[in-house]
This record gives sequence, C-alpha cells and structure tokens, in this order.
Amino acid sequence: MIKLILSLIVLIITYFLIFTNRRIRTTSAFFGAILTIVLGLITFDKAITYVDFNKLGIIIGMMIFTIIAKESGIFQYLAIKTTKYSKGNPLVLLISLSLLAGFLSSVLDEITTLLFLANITLAITHILEISPLPFLISEIIFANIGGLATYIGTPVDIMIGSAANLNFYDFIFHMTPISLIFVIVNIFYLINLFKDTLKKNNIPPEIISRLNKIDEKKAITNPALFNNSLLILSIALIASFFSHIINLNLAIIYLSGAMILLIISQDRPDEIYAQIDWRIIFFLIGLNILAGTLVENGLIEVISSKLLNLTKGSINLLSFTILGVSTFTSSFFDNIPIVALTIPVIENISHHLGSTAITVLW
Repeated sequence: MIKLILSLIVLIITYFLIFTNRRIRTTSAFFGAILTIVLGLITFDKAITYVDFNKLGIIIGMMIFTIIAKESGIFQYLAIKTTKYSKGNPLVLLISLSLLAGFLSSVLDEITTLLFLANITLAITHILEISPLPFLISEIIFANIGGLATYIGTPVDIMIGSAANLNFYDFIFHMTPISLIFVIVNIFYLINLFKDTLKKNNIPPEIISRLNKIDEKKAITNPALFNNSLLILSIALIASFFSHIINLNLAIIYLSGAMILLIISQDRPDEIYAQIDWRIIFFLIGLNILAGTLVENGLIEVISSKLLNLTKGSINLLSFTILGVSTFTSSFFDNIPIVALTIPVIENISHHLGSTAITVLW
C-alpha cells in the first residue's frame, strides 16, 4: 500500500510539472522515472523491460529520414511545385498546400513539415499579396489529419500501434478512410470560412509571371540525396505496408533505411544525430518507466477496476468513457503523457475482459 501511495504521489508531481511547464516536460518525466527507481518502487532491471524500444526505434528512424530529406530540399521543391500548379488561384493553392501538408505529415515528421511549409507559404502569399492566415490554419489542420492516417504519422500513433501490436496495414485500413472523410469535410469548411480571401482571383499577370519564374529545381540542394531519399523512403513505406507478411519489425525497417541514407548521404553522422529531437525520446522513456511503476505497484489495477465497475464491463461504454476523457484532457494538455498512462490501463482491462480491447485503443 505504501508503494502504491508513493507511486501515486510521484505520478501527480511529475504530471503536474509536465502539464504546467512544457519546457521541462522531458526533465520532469525522466526525473520522475529516476525517482521511482531511487525510492525502490521499481528495480532498474524491471524498469528497462517497460521501455518500448520498438516505438523508439521507429521514431528515431523517422527523424533521421526527415532530417536527411530536409537537407536534400524535398520540402521546398514539393511546396514550390504545388504552388506553381495553382497558377496563383488562392482556392487551388489552399487545397493543394493543405493536401501536401497532410501527405507529408503522414509519412514524415509533422513538425518539420509544418515549419518548412509555413515559411514557404509566407513567402508565396507575400508574392500573391494575400493573407497567409487561411493557408497556415489549413496546413495545421491537414497536418493533424495526415498524421492520424498512418502508423508513423505521430508519436501517439506509434505508441498505440506498438503497444497493441498493430501493423502498418491496420492503420491504413481503419484510420485512412476516416482521415479522408475529415479531408473532404474540412475542405468545404475552410472554403466557406475563408471565402472572402479565396475569392480573390484577380491576381495581376505580372505577379503570376513572377511566381512562374521560380525554379523549383533550384530548391534541390543535393540531387543525388534527393533521389536517394525518395527511393529509400518509398521502399520503407512499401516494406511497412507488407511488414506483417514479411514478418519484419517496423523499427528495423526505418532504422535500416535511415542507416542506409546516412551512408549514402556522405554527411557526417554526428551532425545528423545532433538534429534528432532527443527530448521526445527521453520523454517517452521516462513515461514508459512511470507507467511500468504504476503497473508494478497496483495503481493501474485499481484504475482499471474502477473503470470496469463504472462501465459494468461494457466495451462500448468503456470506449465512450475513455474517448470522452482523453478528448477533454487532450484539449488542454499534451496528449502524449495522457496516452502513455491510458495504454497500460486499457491493457489491464483487456486481461480482465479476456480480449484485446482493440476497440478501446482505436
């Protein structure tokens, strides 16, 4: 009982620090994890078993892919190509850039995608002399939708997919159709919301001419790296789709692809490694150990039992309860620590119900 209470206290303090000061969230999570070991709430050897190395491998591999692809100029090239396709029509430009943001976020790092697209969007809208706001808002929305569509779209997708032992195809089958519906709905919504800006079709010919003179090929800083990035990423995506058939772990697929790109790129590996967001890696490790501590000391069991009693063991009611709670809390707080805590609860519930409770995870 003492260990259970101490685990709860450490959890509350850690999550309070995570939610109230985002700048130290990694430090808070990792410190909380170390504290559980120091207090004897979990042994070091046991704590390591709760670290999901499959998840970490996928995330690190994807980060390396994104960093190398970024250096080849792929983001700038695609954005300029998409912009020229619109021929200065704000409506076509909005839809094109939004779809590009969604696609890139489904296969590469969402934050990096948005940063590069935002900079290019600001430059393009400045040339066209229109407000960048509709385009930036739309890109953010579609990046989130794109991230939802695939296993590798966001860290949360990877966390859930790895914990539930799902494969790439499972996400495509279940989540991509929903994402496509969101795409259609949001296109109509955004067109209606920003109709005044998008109706501006009287872009002067000289501005259109200036736009067309932009050579997207000049954005490719390293043609060989550009081609290799596209090739290896394509191979990795195809291998991911059939990973359940070829029995190959996704972490191995993306780490292998990343290492091949590192060798081909001839860049110094230490420069690439330095750009990896190690904060998210240590953040996830800390959360894994914290969750493992709660499992070991019975707190997850207590929470699971309370939920089962509340919902009377109904999967549907349980799904709506967790959906409601996670939706509400994620509206105000970072969803990664919330998901990290929810996953072991659902896993424990599945043991009680004698099923995988996959519906709840979705």
